[in-house]
Amino acid sequence: MNSCLGIDTISIAIVGPSAEVVSGSLLRPTNIYYSLHSLRRIVACYIPIRSIFDLVLQLRKILHADIIVLSGVNPWISAFIVILGKILKKKVVADFHGFAWLETSITKASRYFMKTLLLISEKISYKLSRYVIATSPWLKKTLAYYFGSRSNVLIIENAVFYLFEKLVQEIMNKFNSNRLRIYVCYRLIKRGECRNKLLFVAPLPPVFSSNMLAYKELLRSNIFQNPNVIIVITGVKAPNLSDNIIHVGYVNYVNYMMLLLASDAILLPYPNNAICGGVRNKILEAGYCKRAVISTRTGMMHLNAIPNAHYIPIEMRDANHRVELNKEKLENIAKSLNELVMNSHSFKVFRRKILKLISIILKEE
Repeated sequence: MNSCLGIDTISIAIVGPSAEVVSGSLLRPTNIYYSLHSLRRIVACYIPIRSIFDLVLQLRKILHADIIVLSGVNPWISAFIVILGKILKKKVVADFHGFAWLETSITKASRYFMKTLLLISEKISYKLSRYVIATSPWLKKTLAYYFGSRSNVLIIENAVFYLFEKLVQEIMNKFNSNRLRIYVCYRLIKRGECRNKLLFVAPLPPVFSSNMLAYKELLRSNIFQNPNVIIVITGVKAPNLSDNIIHVGYVNYVNYMMLLLASDAILLPYPNNAICGGVRNKILEAGYCKRAVISTRTGMMHLNAIPNAHYIPIEMRDANHRVELNKEKLENIAKSLNELVMNSHSFKVFRRKILKLISIILKEE
């Protein structure tokens, strides 16, 4: 076998986005890397691709690997590598985080040319790769509906980010809950009164069109016009239009974790057209941190969650709808969600499924 670093090992090139900015697209390929990097006979190389320039520089290393895993890169880059892998008879695994063509069509986020390029690219990756990973049963069925059924399609659902688990434990060991709340209110939010109010976090970075749909729904609604609630919106930098809704813009990953751990709940008001291919990472992170989730059915897609048991359901367009803002209920919801996430979406569960996939591939030898 060849190796990224030597010989007599099995080399796996994990091609994903750059780690310069932590985003949802980065979490799965990084989890794949951490699932494999400590194995004795396997050398796992993470190869970040930001542009065509990176692809040209790294292409030889990618194609030199025994197994190539494509996860989180632009669909046309994935299609290009899949075609070359097919020609060179490489074992290429295409990890579908979602169905970009369908998502952009429903949200109307791209023009006709871009949507056509997405459709062609995703079809090539789906048809020509040796294996396909789908993040949910729904995604597997949807890809088969548009591109035709095929063998070697596995479902590996999203999981809590490996480094998120580690860093959260470090923060919890360093701060008690009271100290953390004081730090977040005075240093991050700069609103000391949030210490004695319910604190909701709405993590809606504009890099994804579905987040902007949720952001618009939140601003349109009067559900949370409550003087005992403060809502902190991360990702979006804009003027504060009310006393209880605060925009803090970009928040680095560690500060986001601290904000989440100091909060009472996470708010994700996704409308019906804000679909996604797998369980949203923000929901898994909230569940891991034992924080309640307030969301719509669309926001909770692909998670086996029961309304009012694992999350608090909302209908954003119902002006008369009111959310029960009871701290005890939030804590009970958070506990149930935590159990669900730890049983089905922890890094340990994800790693076990990745190792099973690699075992299947290696048995082809």
